[in-house]
Amino acid sequence: MRERESVPFAPNLVESMRSLGYSFKTAIADLIDNSVGACAKQIDLIMPPSDDPYLIILDDGYGMTNKELEEALQFGSKNPLEERAKEDLGRFGLGMKSASLSQCRKLTVVSKKNNELSCFSWDIDYINEKQNWVLIEYDKEEIDKLPSIEKLKKQDHGTYLLLQSFDRVSVSTQNLCNTLNSYMSETIDHLALIFHRFIENGLKIYVNNNLIEGRDPFLRKHHATQALKEIEVKADGYSIRVRPFILPHINKLSNEDIKKVGGREDLKNNQGFYIYRNSRLIIYGTWFRLYRKEELSKLARVIVDIPKELDYMWSIDVKKSSANLPDVIKSKLYSCIDLSVYGSKRVHEYRGRKTLDNEVNYVWDRFENREKTFDYRINRDLPQLKILEKQLEPKQLTMLNNILTLIEESIPNNQIYLDTANNVYNKVNIDSDLDELISQINDMLNLAGEMNIDKKELLKNILKTEPYVNYKELEEKFKEMSDEYYD
Repeated sequence: MRERESVPFAPNLVESMRSLGYSFKTAIADLIDNSVGACAKQIDLIMPPSDDPYLIILDDGYGMTNKELEEALQFGSKNPLEERAKEDLGRFGLGMKSASLSQCRKLTVVSKKNNELSCFSWDIDYINEKQNWVLIEYDKEEIDKLPSIEKLKKQDHGTYLLLQSFDRVSVSTQNLCNTLNSYMSETIDHLALIFHRFIENGLKIYVNNNLIEGRDPFLRKHHATQALKEIEVKADGYSIRVRPFILPHINKLSNEDIKKVGGREDLKNNQGFYIYRNSRLIIYGTWFRLYRKEELSKLARVIVDIPKELDYMWSIDVKKSSANLPDVIKSKLYSCIDLSVYGSKRVHEYRGRKTLDNEVNYVWDRFENREKTFDYRINRDLPQLKILEKQLEPKQLTMLNNILTLIEESIPNNQIYLDTANNVYNKVNIDSDLDELISQINDMLNLAGEMNIDKKELLKNILKTEPYVNYKELEEKFKEMSDEYYD
């Protein structure tokens, strides 16, 4: 047996590694992983308008010495099986190089540590010229010529990445600057979601001096979000934490809330598991074929927190944008799916059913027929209708009832179903101003006073009627305004 050393041909391998499947936004997220792993508290993305655009990623992490930076720029600089620091989001030792060069032809990295600057660059054109793995080292004068490098020089420590020559983007567009701006807009939304936990814990990410706000896909601060009990799943001696969430009904969401959960159109597609590794979101919006995505289950989302030690089990890829569900824990996740999906369906059903406990006066009542089908009828006991009835003559009451019956029998059920399935129905405005609601109630109470209707009993009924029942603050407001309605 003979041994022969087989060294990969640098130009060919570098070009091949550019095709790992990174999109612009996943590439930038992978680069920011390095900043987060370096305990950065602030990360700046700088991309000024230019005919020859470039992107700078600057952090205030702990930085690297000359030797450390050179090692970090080696392809496969770390063994994916070796033990990593707790805060390290990397695994393969390829991220910084493969992510950068998937988008551009030249990557320059400057790092500051112990009050010293070090700089190296990978330039694909230079590698092709030299036909070898040639890493370029910059001297002090060359470093000083880099754009916005003074920002790093003012810091005590940190790392600066400069991406130049976006060849793959330029060949697909007639306006490189506009296309990159569009990509950056998508990237901002992506980073706001992927790193939302870090942002919530104080990490600041700026894009051209604009701070990115985190996008919590579970709306944990929303009063109507249901957080179910967390369970712990053991795998190979490590703990996986799983917690189902039920989002509020879309009619309870503000425009900002809808943006956080991925938009009205994608609400159905974004249901499912959200896999986090070291608090970093890896993959989301999938049931891993354990359940199908349905309209009534679109409010169901499940957090799955996995430790970095189980990367191999989840088959997390280099881009950290995909994963596979291990067979050993599939059976243990079915209960979480059942809880979250059942909860999502209950949220939808609750808003349309006929209640027997008289806790809420719904505008629409739902009745089951003998054929196990359902009819929907306007609730004739609504306080507003009761006040109106007091003002009408018998013939007018008959006309009102005929009109309500006509509305009930003319519900466009098929069109509503189609619009709901396609997410093109109009959103009910639940962002009503509290003062406006109070004014509406006062108008009803004043009218009731003129008609000798018990105002105290009327207010009680109003406050448990849609839409007022959705605003618990109303009862407190009326208690503050006057005690004539309360014992």
